[in-house]
Amino acid sequence: MEFKITHRNLCIKAAKYLRSKGIHPYHKGQYSVCELERIGECPDSFAWGGSSTQLIEAKVSRSDFLSDKKKHWRANPEKGLGRYRSYICPTDLIKPKELPEYWGLLYIDDKGKITEIVKAEQQECNHIEEINLITSILRRENIKPQMFSYKVYKNESEGNINCVINGKSEQQSSDSMLPDALFYAI
Repeated sequence: MEFKITHRNLCIKAAKYLRSKGIHPYHKGQYSVCELERIGECPDSFAWGGSSTQLIEAKVSRSDFLSDKKKHWRANPEKGLGRYRSYICPTDLIKPKELPEYWGLLYIDDKGKITEIVKAEQQECNHIEEINLITSILRRENIKPQMFSYKVYKNESEGNINCVINGKSEQQSSDSMLPDALFYAI
């Protein structure tokens, strides 16, 4: 079956690739997103987890690739997203010698098979913007701002659990606490 090469299809394939294989050696992304619209850099495919962040930009035309060089975060790579970055495009659309420093290159054929042509190398990235991106995703997924507390302190002699809530220490019986009772909104 022939794979239809569209920007959307490349973004979806790239996001799945980041989760199944990843462009960072030995680390695939645990979470991925494609075509996230936001203020700042809008990644075609972005993944995080496994000790790194990874970005794949999808290109279906030469003009799109050439205009990508004019973007603020390409001219200033330390302000961009992704510790590892690659382009994905139809075979031979981008040549390895045209890549920005440290970028990788993935070719996709008309059957949808992805082949790594150039391995991405680690580079500086904008961690603040990456945190903003992940926070944006949490908000869109209706995960309300909150504090997560996972450590339980148990007073062994009395069977009570000591919790600190909004700066005040409280004791609760370990029998009365439900597993999700450790999530406190701030």
